[in-house]
Amino acid sequence: MPAETRIVLRNIDKPNSEHIAVYQSGGGYQALRKALKDMLPVEVIDLIKNSGLRGRGGAGFPTGMKWQFCSADHKKPKYIICNADEGEPG
Repeated sequence: MPAETRIVLRNIDKPNSEHIAVYQSGGGYQALRKALKDMLPVEVIDLIKNSGLRGRGGAGFPTGMKWQFCSADHKKPKYIICNADEGEPG
């Protein structure tokens, strides 16, 4: 696959890409920094809702709506569970 059509793995051939400093030199974590330092939680949720990001499950439920539901529920503690598998590059 030509490098110009890659999205998730576009930096796979970059030397030393397993090092965090190399990732950051290519702009890695800039969006996270912005979300944590410059945005309110409601702004982050609105951004995700407007992006159209959906879950990978069969229903494809909108991620922004999930985040909005969690934000509105003020019960503590809250837990984040990541269901990842090695079949996806993320």
